[in-house]
Amino acid sequence: MMATAHSAGRYATVVFVAGALITGFTVLSTFTAVRVYLSAQFPTALRGRGQYFGEACGRFGAGVLAPFMLEPYTGSPAIFFGTLAIVASIGAFVPVLFGKETAGQLETVTERVSKLA
Repeated sequence: MMATAHSAGRYATVVFVAGALITGFTVLSTFTAVRVYLSAQFPTALRGRGQYFGEACGRFGAGVLAPFMLEPYTGSPAIFFGTLAIVASIGAFVPVLFGKETAGQLETVTERVSKLA
């Protein structure tokens, strides 16, 4: 909706705000689950450091790299939102490709590696 708001005529503001609200509510509702999933990716002894390292990398990517990549394309809505969609897709597939399943096996995963800390 946000990408096509410029072609909505006098309702462009309404379409853009509706798209922003939908995006905001979906992103904000998943944020708490992401924090829990991220901390579960590390052994218990490394969980505190790993959680903050993961959040720092995510904030750097979302707050520095993504705007740096998007800034040259602010004049073209299609390229801007297309680049945004690609960056978001990469971020969505990182846990799918590199994350490990922890349902039902969290303690066996953490007990083997806890001596490293």
